[in-house]
Amino acid sequence: MSNHPIRHGAFVPQGWKLEYTGIDPRQAWETSVAWAQYAEELGYDHLWVYDHVETVPRRERTHCFEAFTMLAALSQVTETAELGQLVTCVGYRNVGLLAKEAACVDVMSNGRLILGIGAGWFDREYQAYGYEYPSNRDRLALLNEALEVIPKLWSEETVSYAGHYLQLDGAYCEPAPLRSPRPPILVGGGGEKVTLRIAARHADMTNWQVGLDSFIHKSNLLEGYCEEIGRDPNSIIRTHGPDCLIVNNQNELEKWLDTKDGGHLWAATDHEEYLRDNFVGTVEQVAEKAQAFLDAGCSEFILWFRDAPSYDSLTAWLQEVVPLLD
Repeated sequence: MSNHPIRHGAFVPQGWKLEYTGIDPRQAWETSVAWAQYAEELGYDHLWVYDHVETVPRRERTHCFEAFTMLAALSQVTETAELGQLVTCVGYRNVGLLAKEAACVDVMSNGRLILGIGAGWFDREYQAYGYEYPSNRDRLALLNEALEVIPKLWSEETVSYAGHYLQLDGAYCEPAPLRSPRPPILVGGGGEKVTLRIAARHADMTNWQVGLDSFIHKSNLLEGYCEEIGRDPNSIIRTHGPDCLIVNNQNELEKWLDTKDGGHLWAATDHEEYLRDNFVGTVEQVAEKAQAFLDAGCSEFILWFRDAPSYDSLTAWLQEVVPLLD
């Protein structure tokens, strides 16, 4: 188990999960800025965005701010919170350009970037934007090559690379990131045969967004893969990113679950399973769930607050839940 201090992160409202439907785009952006600044003022350690361009669970013609332009803008209106993506889809950008964009955001934010990266999964979004949607095997192989190349681009004067999926010919990446030795890399995805092996080799952080039993199982696998290559598994920070909604009482919770916007946004999970796997409930219920993940080796939370852009759960997490955690 890691001795890493407990840290807390929040997704900034972005529109991806339909929270900005029907809102003027200027008002939506002003809301995102104010929300991010308030979260930083409260004491959140990091702020996050999704790397998606279309909404879920329904495709709607509504605002969904793009990840890296949003982070670049937030870098200018925040001062202390780290800024990350959960997670960048490796197939959406040329990998050299991705490394460049990430380095620029790190410089713009005075060294606050976390690069979250994964293989990608949202096939309908690929289709909509004309991206090829390769097989799982090919997407994971691209992710592995990207994780070999990006640190080189950040640290070496020029980079040439002849991979199966990536080719670079004397590439520069200036400005280099300010953060030393480099911005941390979070590998998202919990595939047990390939993704966790990639994380064991390349990740500074992981995120799986699974229930407690699965979190423990994947942690054990990650530790085994680290041992195979001689890496200390405690050098990888394990994060958890569930939904979070903090209510006053059970009646309020049940009423919310019965609304069309309540329960599981993806409408694929029953209420019992949703409540089991997410930090939704009263302060005491949420604290109990969070403590179980801490006891299992999680040390950082990255929360999507179901009532955002309201500040209610955002505030209650730090001021009421966190004091109950060991």
